[in-house]
Amino acid sequence: MKLIKYVASLLMLLIVASCVKDEVDLTGDIYGKVTNSSTGEMLSGVTITLTPGGMSRTTGSDGSFEFLGMTPAQYQIMAQKSGFTSNTKNITVQTGRTSSGDITLAPVKVDAKLKISVSSLNFGSTNSSLSFNVINEGNARFNWNISGLDNVDWLQFNPTSGTVEAGKQHAVQVNLVRERLKENKEISILINADSESVALKITAEVENKSSKIELSSNTLNFGKEYTSLTFDVKNTGNSGDANWDITGIDANWISVSPLKGTTAMGKSSAVKVDLDRTLVKGSMTTTILVNADGESLRVTINAEEADQRSVEVTPSALNIGTDEKGALTMLSHNGVTSYQLLTKEGVSWLTFSEPTGVLPHYNASDVTTLKTVDAVINRSGLSAGDYNCTAIVRTDLGDKEIPVMMKVEETGGGTEGGGSTTTGTIISCHDDLEFKLVSCKVTGTTATISYTVKNISNSTMAYTLYGNRHYPSYSYVFDDRGNQYGFGGMTLGNSSGSYGVDITQPSEITINGSIKIDNVDAEAAEFSNITVRSSYSTNLVFKNIKIEGRNKINLPNSETSGTVTSFHDDLEVTLLSCKRSQSNNAVTVSYRVKNTGKKTLAYTLYGNRHYPSYSYVFDDRGNQYGFGGMTLGNSSGSYGVDITQPSEITVNATIKVNDVDSESTELSNITVRSSYDTNLVFKNVKIQ
Repeated sequence: MKLIKYVASLLMLLIVASCVKDEVDLTGDIYGKVTNSSTGEMLSGVTITLTPGGMSRTTGSDGSFEFLGMTPAQYQIMAQKSGFTSNTKNITVQTGRTSSGDITLAPVKVDAKLKISVSSLNFGSTNSSLSFNVINEGNARFNWNISGLDNVDWLQFNPTSGTVEAGKQHAVQVNLVRERLKENKEISILINADSESVALKITAEVENKSSKIELSSNTLNFGKEYTSLTFDVKNTGNSGDANWDITGIDANWISVSPLKGTTAMGKSSAVKVDLDRTLVKGSMTTTILVNADGESLRVTINAEEADQRSVEVTPSALNIGTDEKGALTMLSHNGVTSYQLLTKEGVSWLTFSEPTGVLPHYNASDVTTLKTVDAVINRSGLSAGDYNCTAIVRTDLGDKEIPVMMKVEETGGGTEGGGSTTTGTIISCHDDLEFKLVSCKVTGTTATISYTVKNISNSTMAYTLYGNRHYPSYSYVFDDRGNQYGFGGMTLGNSSGSYGVDITQPSEITINGSIKIDNVDAEAAEFSNITVRSSYSTNLVFKNIKIEGRNKINLPNSETSGTVTSFHDDLEVTLLSCKRSQSNNAVTVSYRVKNTGKKTLAYTLYGNRHYPSYSYVFDDRGNQYGFGGMTLGNSSGSYGVDITQPSEITVNATIKVNDVDSESTELSNITVRSSYDTNLVFKNVKIQ
């Protein structure tokens, strides 16, 4: 009995072992990918059919498919997709193995087919613009062009060539230049695409025009200045002379000559209109009619009353300080004016070099129409102190009052700076021009620096100072906080401009000048460097000009950690802060750059928001970013910034990085490409 139980148990173990072995070894798998034989790209949507068995699969976005748990045997797969030639492959499935089913499909080759929407274009005698379509009826794109246009200057095609995708079409505009069409025309051109060409017939007829007139202008605007203007009567017809006359003159303040005429085909006749300005009050308008061959063309005539004669005197107040003399500049607008100079109080210490004279009609292009008179100070017998009086410029238009201030010192001598109310240094652009600082004041956000210029030579000097508000790098203005500005305007004598001023200055004459600077930082206390380019080989330079009423604020120390490697030995770069915006996705890195060298440096920093690989920003989580914007001085940009930085000048700068990971704690690497051989690099900058 025990033997029987033992044999039965042994048989049971053998049966179980046999079952386990069969489950492991009986099947195999097929795995494959389908690719485009021409491009190598993976193909999705391919139907894979397996025989024998009739099973099918469709490839996914990565072009892959699989058949799992297949009985070991010989199989064939067939791959099919619209637009491609079908392909088959034989596969042997082995027990416990995965067999490769990789297969390629070749695109079906098709031919392009050219067609145009019309077979002819007929402009007739009136049309000037027609169009047609280049049509691609094939299954592949083609390039097309137009031929047969040699010596055809009376037609214009737009475009004359192009590319059309399969099943698409392009419109072609054809314009007829009628003034070049001297006779009826009929031509054929070819539209070509690869090996195909289609002919297009084009016909046009000359317009049958009778005598016709056109005017060179339908409006004459005399404004406040002109007294005589002209317009032309043109015969644009093609059938003889045009007889015309002018009617509708109902205004006594104009006269027209001639009132009628005959103009040959293709020719013009001039008509003159004269204005009597003594009859013009305010703004006035009238019309006249030019008539010919049954048509009338209107001419509108406008005129404004001329500005009244006026006298202008600069400066509005004359602060002579401790100098021996000052200067008044006078001019007369819209006519000649006689003048007399005197003082309201009848003081003896102020006299004028030309107390009476005539002011010519002012012409901005003629410096001789300016009148400059010296206000001469005699301090003999005067005690120390401040003196004031009122100078009067008297004309038939009334009196203009100019406050005059001067100072007598204890020693009776003058002080350097000519009574300046601020501090600073001026380096002249010429040895014979003596510059003295007067004031530096800010109104709102606009600073005005006033100074005087004296020609101490024995001859007249002509020169130009250039201050360019649109190009800050052309002339330099830096404040003590590192901001760079362009000039908002300049004056020199009575010349003014936003680009620069010209002056012709006689010997021993002193004139007043000023520089206006817009958008001044509210915390700036001085202008560290103002370089004004001149027509001489050297420039006019203002150094450390204190802004009146402001105290200097020290630049902040660094509020974050990190290291900076400069791209130039003479440029000292200091990290200031690295702050995240409230939206939590933008970080701004602030720093400053000081030119520690002895000469001006011009350079460019490139930070490209559209191409992160051009300049690099990585955070401590391994994310890469592009710059969202940069500033350097007052220059800014999303691709980069340019700067021209004088010696010993410090500028402030920022780099903005967008879409920073909210969990990042530092920017591990910021590489800013420069115009030098080396780059500006920030390392491990902690985000605050």
